[in-house]
Amino acid sequence: MSYLNSTKKFEAQLVEDASHHAQVLINLSRGHIVDFDWSEIRRLARGMTFDTQVVGVDVFDASGESFLRDKLRPITSPEILQSVYENGQSSKIEDAETLTWYEPVIVSSEVSGVVAIVVTKQGLAEARAEIIQQSIQTTLLIFLFFLPVAAFLLYRTTKGISTVTVAANEAAQGFLDPHFKTDSGGEVGELQTAFRMMAQNLQRTIMRIEHLANVDHITYLPNRLKFGNVANKKIDQVPGAKGAMLLVDLDRFKSINDMYGHEVGDRLLLMVSERLGLLFERAVKDGLDTKPFLSRWSGDEFVVLLPNITDTDIVNALVEEILRELRRPLRVDNLNLKVRGSVGVAMYPEHGEASDEVLRSADMAMFAAKQSGRDRMVVYNQAIRNAAEERETIEKHLREALNHNELQVYYQPKVDLKSGRIIGAEALLRWHNPELGNVSPFRFIPMAEECGLMSSIGEFVLQQSLTDMQRLSLEGFRQKIAINVSPVQFQADFFTDRTLGLLGESGFPMDQIELEITESALGASAESVRQQMMPLKEEGVSFAIDDFGTGFSNLGTLTSLPFDTLKIDRSFVMNIGEDENRRGMIQVILLLARQLKMRTVAEGIETDLEHDFMRELGANIGQGYLWSPPVPYDKFREMVIKADATANLAATSKGLDIQRTGTSSA
Repeated sequence: MSYLNSTKKFEAQLVEDASHHAQVLINLSRGHIVDFDWSEIRRLARGMTFDTQVVGVDVFDASGESFLRDKLRPITSPEILQSVYENGQSSKIEDAETLTWYEPVIVSSEVSGVVAIVVTKQGLAEARAEIIQQSIQTTLLIFLFFLPVAAFLLYRTTKGISTVTVAANEAAQGFLDPHFKTDSGGEVGELQTAFRMMAQNLQRTIMRIEHLANVDHITYLPNRLKFGNVANKKIDQVPGAKGAMLLVDLDRFKSINDMYGHEVGDRLLLMVSERLGLLFERAVKDGLDTKPFLSRWSGDEFVVLLPNITDTDIVNALVEEILRELRRPLRVDNLNLKVRGSVGVAMYPEHGEASDEVLRSADMAMFAAKQSGRDRMVVYNQAIRNAAEERETIEKHLREALNHNELQVYYQPKVDLKSGRIIGAEALLRWHNPELGNVSPFRFIPMAEECGLMSSIGEFVLQQSLTDMQRLSLEGFRQKIAINVSPVQFQADFFTDRTLGLLGESGFPMDQIELEITESALGASAESVRQQMMPLKEEGVSFAIDDFGTGFSNLGTLTSLPFDTLKIDRSFVMNIGEDENRRGMIQVILLLARQLKMRTVAEGIETDLEHDFMRELGANIGQGYLWSPPVPYDKFREMVIKADATANLAATSKGLDIQRTGTSSA
């Protein structure tokens, strides 16, 4: 470092000397350069060479012509010289032996010439050699006398650092030991103590991270990640492993969560987890051979691993206990909440040898339990797998149905029960697939909601039905169209804005559009539902509550919302002539609708008797197979045209009858 600093200082001094000589020569010769006094410039230039450091001089006029014909040393750098003329700034060029300094002669802010001074680097070379010699001598002195002393002092000072080094290397490899000894004093001892405290803090942090990564923060049960690791150890890593796996799903949990909020839902999950934990503790005390491993899987699902439990009777008895516990009401604050459970059971290795395969089997069995009525258990079997594979096939084709034009909108007429006239229709979705044939909406609509396709499918139905009704309107037939909105579609943040945009683009009159919403879509707060509805209501769109009486909606919430129409579910209309209780229920529903000033639509009318009863009880509109099943647009159009022609003919005949009566009276 000393060598470099000394060399740099000498080089800087060399540049400064060259610049100084150039400035002196310029000050002495500026006037002579302007006057082109060649002889005086030569005299002054030769005078500069009396300094032994200067080995060459040259002076140039404004055009770059040299004043010195007998220079002591040739100056051959036209590029540097040209840059000095152009920039008006000093510059230098050097080689191993010399340094040439170019200094512009400035007169009246113009470059009138250039002075070049060449200085030797001999002094620099001598200085370097001297510095190197001194450095060598100093280094030898250090090695011979001071190094042994320094090594001894360093050993005494750093004794114990090796302990920290070894511990740090082990920590880097994943072996953290926060309990190593601190056997040194002084600063090294302080370093050991600090490292030990750091290791202890790091260990606590790692334990906290592992806890967060493996424990569910709502129920404090092992989470999905932890269960996967345990299942891997108990099933995948154990040759010939046997046992059972249960997947427990809470029925209606989403409705409770939507209706009362996530805080209530979270407390409900905690209470369920505590009940299940106590149940398994009792089972172990009562003689269960293995302790069940309970985890929260996701959302409202819990998963239970039962290693070494191969007796299906024991498994069935345990599941029945789970279902009984879930049937007991849960009290959260002042709410008395009821949930049920659907349980899927998979035995291993019969239903899967790998843990993920066993879990898939339990999941399919749980889905089958929900499909077959909930509040029950289903043990995995081949029929369940076949149904799951069929479901996957349907879902795969459904994802392509829109692009392949496989979806169609059918229309079922809605009839005024007093006049018998067709006043509109309900748009109903139908799907025909080349491979699957006609697929029932009861099969593919829930699937579309689950796999995220319902919004795009719902928009397709909305656009197509508005297009068809607009065509019919342009022919002079004014028909009101009712369009179903799924809960998933209605609860989307963009539903209102998107729907208003589509309605506006269609050009169809807003007051002829009715959106049907099921009770299950009303799980959120009444205010949020109102916020979705009101912008559409203000544009003239009406709303109907669909399948009334089949859901779990709060009647107070329902009556506080701006619905225009109440649709009576077909389950109330069926066999109404034979069931007095149903007639009584319908009378209550119709009375409620009248009090709320809502129109009523009776769904599923299939017989004249059902038609007559509903008309006599006061229903406004009928819909069902008595008049027509859902039909494609062309057939619905024919029905409307035919009905209109019949009505016109009847009106004409009535007019003629009146005219004849008047004539005969006269």
